[in-house]
Amino acid sequence: MDPQLGKEELRCRCLARRAALDHRTRMSRDDRRTEHAMSRLLWAHKVALYLSRGDEPDTMDLADTLVMIGKKVLAPVLTDGRGHPLHEPAWAWYDSKNVRTGLWQIPEPIAPVLPASAIDQVEVVLCSALFVDRSGYRVGVGGGWYDRVLTYRARGVPVWAVVNNDEILDEVPREPWDKPVTAALTPSGLHLLGQ
Repeated sequence: MDPQLGKEELRCRCLARRAALDHRTRMSRDDRRTEHAMSRLLWAHKVALYLSRGDEPDTMDLADTLVMIGKKVLAPVLTDGRGHPLHEPAWAWYDSKNVRTGLWQIPEPIAPVLPASAIDQVEVVLCSALFVDRSGYRVGVGGGWYDRVLTYRARGVPVWAVVNNDEILDEVPREPWDKPVTAALTPSGLHLLGQ
C-alpha cells in the first residue's frame, strides 16, 4: 500500500477513536500520562513539548507543572502572531500567562521566536503522534513539522511520542524522511521503542 494512503487511513481511524472517548476516560488517561512524564523528567532542565489541543493527549498540565517546578519548556510556534503561518519550524519558551491560539487552533507561546535549531538546547523532546510503531516510527497529523526539526536536536536526546496505549502498533507506514522516536509516553508508562 502507498505509505501516504496508509497514513491517511490511520489518521482517520485515530481521530475518530479519540473523538469518541468520554471525558472521564480522557482525563484519567491524561492524568496518568502526566504522572509518568513527571517521574521521568525530574532530571531534565529543558524540555521541548507540543501544546495540545482538542482530542489530543493533554500536555498543557504537564507544561504548566514543569514550569512551576523551575523547568524550561520549549514549545512549537506556527504563526507570526498575526495568524499567518511561518515558513520554517520555530520555537518559543512557554509561559502559561502568555499563550495565543495559532495555526489550526494550536496553542503557542507569545514570546521571542527561536529557529528550529533551538531544539538543540533541550534534554528531552515530547512530540505529538497519532500512532507509533515498535520500531519508533510515528504517524503524525501530516505536516512533517517534527520530522524537520528533529534533525536539529543534540545527539542522543530522547524523543517521546505522546500517545494512548492502543496507539502503539507493530508497524506503521513510513517514508524516507520520517524520523523515528525513542519511546512512547502512554497512560501506562514510558515504552522504549526500536530496541
